Amino acid sequence: MADDDQGEKSEDPTDQRRREARNQGNVAKSVDVNAAAIMLAATGGLMFLGPDIAKGFAGLLRRYLEGPPVLELDRFMVMREFWNIFQDVAGFALPFMLLMLLTAVVANLAQIGVLFTTEPLGFKWQRINPVSGFQRIFSVAAFAKFGTSVGKIVAMAGVACWFLYLKLPALQGMGQSEPSVILGTIGSVILELAFQLALAMLIIALLDYSFQKWKHEQDLKMSKQEIRDEMKNMDGDPHIRQRRKEAHRKLAEAKELNAVRDADVVLTNPTHLSVALKYDSTKHPAPVVVAKGAGEIAMRIREIARENNVPIIERKPLARALYRDVKVGHPIPAEMYEVFVEIMAYVYRLTGKSLPK
Repeated sequence: MADDDQGEKSEDPTDQRRREARNQGNVAKSVDVNAAAIMLAATGGLMFLGPDIAKGFAGLLRRYLEGPPVLELDRFMVMREFWNIFQDVAGFALPFMLLMLLTAVVANLAQIGVLFTTEPLGFKWQRINPVSGFQRIFSVAAFAKFGTSVGKIVAMAGVACWFLYLKLPALQGMGQSEPSVILGTIGSVILELAFQLALAMLIIALLDYSFQKWKHEQDLKMSKQEIRDEMKNMDGDPHIRQRRKEAHRKLAEAKELNAVRDADVVLTNPTHLSVALKYDSTKHPAPVVVAKGAGEIAMRIREIARENNVPIIERKPLARALYRDVKVGHPIPAEMYEVFVEIMAYVYRLTGKSLPK
């Protein structure tokens, strides 16, 4: 049993393990998703923006071929012409380039979200260790990755061959057509082929991403001993202890503040203390402190009391004594019974209730 705890990684990874892996850049990601998304976006972009891009390049080429010859060249003329060409190309190609950039960004965000880490840039001896490199090259994972790559190439080639086989009769019938018709047909066939290949690549990419997610989850799995060690480390971390203590405190305060709604009376001092009391003769022989607080919590107790029509009475010595000596959930001491009966008699007169027997 001890050996199983030490070696068998059968437990799901904890949130801490996931955070550490993410901070180190160890996330599930498929490069095929980026390639498929960019190829699909490029195909769609060329279908809609291709005519404008072609016209732009044709106009640019026509301007330099039909223009007057340049007899003398100097550095400033070359720089000016390069700048003019850059402006012209940016004018008709910039939307397409922005589409490619946006697609690449969205494809990465869809897989791993927003992640900034410098951990993968750090120096690691294993990267330049020839023994480790040799083991990586000839490992089972490397051969599996090579086989997967070959399979992807075969699948893509199969899609392309089948598509061209279906389009072959149409291409053979273009022999007597005008050059413009031939070019247009070839261009549409190429775009359609690119779209088919992009869809096939997208299907392969989604399968690969699902596998990468599964493999990443398996790699992060922990043994029972690793989980126990992590819990010990977290318990020893003062920051973790402080956060846990703060969470417990807030939870306790929330429960106390909810109890104010059913309280019979709230006693104040009145500057910075509030104590809420509840008397239920069927459960307790004496009134019970259901909430107490100082400063902002005291103000919040009073706000909740006002919202729920719970009487608020100023009794400085009694409020201070209850806040100092009585814990939440505990009844008041016997020496305070007489004072409390007087207070509750006044409260019941205000609310119209009758004092319990």
